Amino acid sequence: MKGKSSRKLLTPAIHASISNALRNYSIEFVRKIVEEEHLGKLIYAGGDDVLAFVNLRDLLDVMEKLRFAFSGEVRVENGQIKVSGENQTGFVGKDDVYYLTMGKNATASMGVVIAHYKEPLKVVIGRVFEMKRKAKNNPDKDSFSILLMKKSGEERIAMYSWRYKCSSTNDILQTIDVIKRAKNAMNDENERYVSHRFIQKLKGEFVRLKNKKGRLVSSEGVFNDELRRLISRAYNYKGSGRDDKDKKKKFIEDFYTDIQRLFLKSGRDLDNFTNLLEIASFLNKGE
Repeated sequence: MKGKSSRKLLTPAIHASISNALRNYSIEFVRKIVEEEHLGKLIYAGGDDVLAFVNLRDLLDVMEKLRFAFSGEVRVENGQIKVSGENQTGFVGKDDVYYLTMGKNATASMGVVIAHYKEPLKVVIGRVFEMKRKAKNNPDKDSFSILLMKKSGEERIAMYSWRYKCSSTNDILQTIDVIKRAKNAMNDENERYVSHRFIQKLKGEFVRLKNKKGRLVSSEGVFNDELRRLISRAYNYKGSGRDDKDKKKKFIEDFYTDIQRLFLKSGRDLDNFTNLLEIASFLNKGE
C-alpha cells in the first residue's frame, strides 16, 4: 500500500518566493556580514552557497550571523546585523526595506576549516567541502563542522548543531554563543581565566572510558565532578590584590555550566567535545 506524500507542490509563486529569499540573502546580507562588519573576504555567494576567507578573530561572529540571516532571525540595529531569535516573521528590515528570508524553519549546514596560510589552497578548499558534507550528514541536519589543521599536521574536528534546548530551563541556546563564552573564559589576557591545559588532562583521564564510537561510558556524575575539579585547578587570577571568592566561584561555575552543556549536546562524545574546546582556545590567538 502506498501512502500519500506529505510534500507540498512547489507552485510558481512559492518558487518565486524562494528565489527572492535566496537572492536577498546573498546580495543584502552575506557581503555586509563578511566584508563590511568583519575582517573577511567574500569569494562567492550564490543562493545558499557561500565561500569566504575570515580572520580568526571574527570567525564565530561571521558563522553565527550567516546562519541566522539565512532564516531571518536577525535584526539591523544602528546599521549592524544582530542575531535575534525574537524575529520569527521571515522578514528583516534593512535600509527602510523589508527583505524576505527563508524563514524560521529553514536549516543550514556549514563547513569551516582553520589552516595556516602556507597550507595549499586546493587542499584547504577540498577540506571545506568535506566539512560541509559532514555537517549535512549529521542527523540533526542544522549543523556546522569545524576542522583545525595545525602546522604540526595534527587535526581537530568538531561538529555541533547550531542550537539546542537546555534541559534545566527549556530555553533554546545558541551553540556559538556558548562557544564564545568558553573561548573568552580561556583567554589568558583576561584578569580571570581557565588555562586550556585542563583539556588535555581531561582527555587523559577519560581516554580509557570510551567505547568504540568515542562515547564516554563512565557515569555522568563522575565525569561532572572531575570536570569541575579540573576547571577549579586550572583557574588563574592575575589581578592586583586578593581575588574575590564570590567572583571566583561564579566564574568557575559559569564556565563549568557552559561546557558541561556542550558535552551533553555532543552525545557524550568525548573527542568531539574536547576538540571543540581546543578549537575555541586556539581562536584566542586571533591570527
